[in-house]
Amino acid sequence: MKILHLDSRSILPRVESLYLISRTIVILGIAGYLLLGSLARQNVYQLLVMLGVEAILLGISIYLIRQRHQYNALYHLATLLIDVAIFTVLTRFTGGMASDFYLFYFLAVSLGAYILSTPAISILTGLIVVGYIGANFDTIGLISPMNLSIRSGLICFYAITVNFVADHIRRSEGRLLNLFNTLNKRTSELEKMHVQMEMVYENSRILAGMMDFDEIIEEILKIGEKVLDYPALGIMLVGPNDNLIYRGRLIGGQKNIKLKAVSPQSMEMAYRVAREGEAVRIVDLARRTDYEPLLKSARSAMMVPMITYGKTTGLLLAESPRQGAFEEQDERFLSVLARSAAMAMENAILHRKTEELTIIDDLTGVFNYRYFSDKIKEEKKRAVRYEQPLSLIMVDIDSFKQVNDNYGHEIGNLVLVGLVAVIKRSIRDVDILCRYGGEEFIVILPNTLEREACKIAERIRGEVEAAQFGGGGGIPAMHVTVSVGVSSFPENGLGHEELINAVDQAMYRAKGSGKNAVCTV
Repeated sequence: MKILHLDSRSILPRVESLYLISRTIVILGIAGYLLLGSLARQNVYQLLVMLGVEAILLGISIYLIRQRHQYNALYHLATLLIDVAIFTVLTRFTGGMASDFYLFYFLAVSLGAYILSTPAISILTGLIVVGYIGANFDTIGLISPMNLSIRSGLICFYAITVNFVADHIRRSEGRLLNLFNTLNKRTSELEKMHVQMEMVYENSRILAGMMDFDEIIEEILKIGEKVLDYPALGIMLVGPNDNLIYRGRLIGGQKNIKLKAVSPQSMEMAYRVAREGEAVRIVDLARRTDYEPLLKSARSAMMVPMITYGKTTGLLLAESPRQGAFEEQDERFLSVLARSAAMAMENAILHRKTEELTIIDDLTGVFNYRYFSDKIKEEKKRAVRYEQPLSLIMVDIDSFKQVNDNYGHEIGNLVLVGLVAVIKRSIRDVDILCRYGGEEFIVILPNTLEREACKIAERIRGEVEAAQFGGGGGIPAMHVTVSVGVSSFPENGLGHEELINAVDQAMYRAKGSGKNAVCTV
């Protein structure tokens, strides 16, 4: 059974304050009686002892308050019982039933009713009444039975009333404190949400300034991990034929930006989100067959579409090992990130297309001279840094002016386009084909020795010689040959300009040797 109601979080007056007030009243009452009353010497000594006990208890209370000690239940109960005993003795030696000091019982009852439970205050009140009557039984004739009944009844009624009011206030206070706790919790959540939203927006601005696709994917995964604290995050893009492809994944702090196809059977939910363009929150992933989680321990998930210009270009998905982990505000956060990510990716694609317009030859679709000028410097620096070979192949169509003169420039353009196709078939994926100017083309061959470059150059020459250009749609069939020059680093110089001059000289040497040949310097 709970005896005391002591709560340090209470917004009601603290029991220590009530103790100080009640004890001060008792001390002043006893001191006043000693000064103004006519007492026998023996009673004076007894009252002085009681006054001293109350003063000591008051001093202890003041000391504990100043030392910021928490009063414990035993101290409260002990001092309350000491007060009841002192009040009983006080009434006994100051007139018994005729003494007015019985009013001090109301102080004890008030304090007891404030801090004790209902059963405990009932027992205490009964002890007070029995003790009061028993200690002063020999003087019971000094008051009428009605007066005694009124005194006893008032003490009991006062105890019950104060206890009922205190208990009602305490219950209301508990509800109010719970409301305060809820408000504080909500306030903390709102502050956390506000900070997260600011960080999401700040990182979204960083995303908007990025033009490299891989950097954008990395930044999205970083935001999901560091800002939104997702255990798992996936970035899906809509590919050809509306297939979904994982472009980036974050699983338990590990990032992966390798492409991975998404199965329509095991991830039917993702395809539905992509089709309908509506966000989805999955409270419990248990026994679901339309969703394949990234995280093995995932219990809940959330998917938000990435939409640009009214079209779904991909989606973001987040997972948690907790069931029902994602709420409406989480969906809003991920939606903000999805919109920013979609715009950043769209800008990166537009930027890449714009760059391609400036570095791609309009006619042939290969890189132009501007791109070649920057790329040869870059590859030359890499070759020097890693001590690797580097080669160039320059291809020039023999007697191309006659083709233009005999068939016209449109046919000549078709020959150039056809030549590019032949060269692409003859070189490797790592090799870089550029249009150097007019009918001249140049190939950068990273990490390639001169003898290997010569083999590739000879393959180009042979393929071109064997190829037929035109021959359909009213276009006459034609055959052309090419003169090919080869230069290599470090054999033909240390600077990129030396390498270009060398390959140019080699190409003209091939022309001078009768054309349709491969030469080096």
